[in-house]
Amino acid sequence: MELLWRANACFSRFFERFSGAPVSGSEEERLAILQLHELLEAVGALLDGGLQSATNRDVREALRRYRENLIRLRRELAIMEGSAIACRVRLDSRRQHLYGAKAWCAAARAVS
Repeated sequence: MELLWRANACFSRFFERFSGAPVSGSEEERLAILQLHELLEAVGALLDGGLQSATNRDVREALRRYRENLIRLRRELAIMEGSAIACRVRLDSRRQHLYGAKAWCAAARAVS
């Protein structure tokens, strides 16, 4: 039960901090995703052990909330992926402009 509670709290913190925000690639972002991954692995091991067949009402409620968080995480990660792809496209465009400017500068120096 404690692990499910921690996992759901971790989801809540992740959503509060990163939901709707553009991907920045920050260390904070990386650590938050790593923490989620570790908790997902741990809860997965519990589920493999048959936790989903528990009849305790609190456990069932925590599992329901966990499932909802997983569904929301899937949506959030898709949004983050789209944001990261858009950022990469912008960076690639800027790099091409910088290469063009560098080539122009080199050509201008050669002519002078």
